[in-house]
Amino acid sequence: MARSTLKRTDPKRDARRLVLYFGGLIVVYAAAVAMFWGAEDKNGVFLLVMFAPTVGALLARFAGPGVIQWGRPTWWILAGLIPAAAALVAYSLGSLLGLDTVDAQTLVKALAASPLAILTASLSAAGEEIGWRGFLWPLLRRRRSFLFSSLVIAVIWWVYHVPLILLGWYGTRSGILAFTVAIVGITLLLGVITDRSRSVWPSILTHGVWNALVATGFAVTTASGDKLEAFTGGTTWVGEFGWLAALSVLVAGIVATVWHLRVPSSHRGPARSSLGDAAGNEG
Repeated sequence: MARSTLKRTDPKRDARRLVLYFGGLIVVYAAAVAMFWGAEDKNGVFLLVMFAPTVGALLARFAGPGVIQWGRPTWWILAGLIPAAAALVAYSLGSLLGLDTVDAQTLVKALAASPLAILTASLSAAGEEIGWRGFLWPLLRRRRSFLFSSLVIAVIWWVYHVPLILLGWYGTRSGILAFTVAIVGITLLLGVITDRSRSVWPSILTHGVWNALVATGFAVTTASGDKLEAFTGGTTWVGEFGWLAALSVLVAGIVATVWHLRVPSSHRGPARSSLGDAAGNEG
């Protein structure tokens, strides 16, 4: 292994890398909140906040120096559709139980428009995933178990969202428990997908699918700019702060984790190629 690669993966430098990573993340996050504190339109703050993990990851990558595990797109990218499939089943069952209401015509339109919606959502989701699963997850997995790494990521991801929730800028305070359950479930699922694929791309798509379809209740934007939701019924049940999505992704995450821990893999953890070999996947 080249000397430069050993330097970028030397565990003695992990503390420095983490300081740089979280330092960059927090500075961008705080700056975004300060910039939009008095603004009526908060959309800009979400875009800046979502790219805070990437800023931290790039800072740690070059000044650490560290590694961003890019990997290659493989068939594992299709696993990104799991949250949408699980939520679709949960929402549909919920409509049968009277927990939510489904508009079949809107659902068909939303599914037809989903490729573009997912692509758009994935572009912003990449801002988080390059930091979470591209940098932080491989760093943890080089030294820690799957479950410990998942716990750390889940707590950090939860803390990352909570200030905006408490400020009333994002989601609902009443739905924070369901949101917590969703965070746990999707963290487990993304951990499995990232370990198995050794790539950041499946997690980007998974996050994009969640934001585009699950969190919106499978919404579609009309020609006039209005958003129509295929599933409605209040935030208690529908959306990323609703219990139907939260429980569905928790089940998916637990099932995936049990399978992952029981079925051997020849390459768990970060990809060897991502550490700087001739494949060119190292960031």
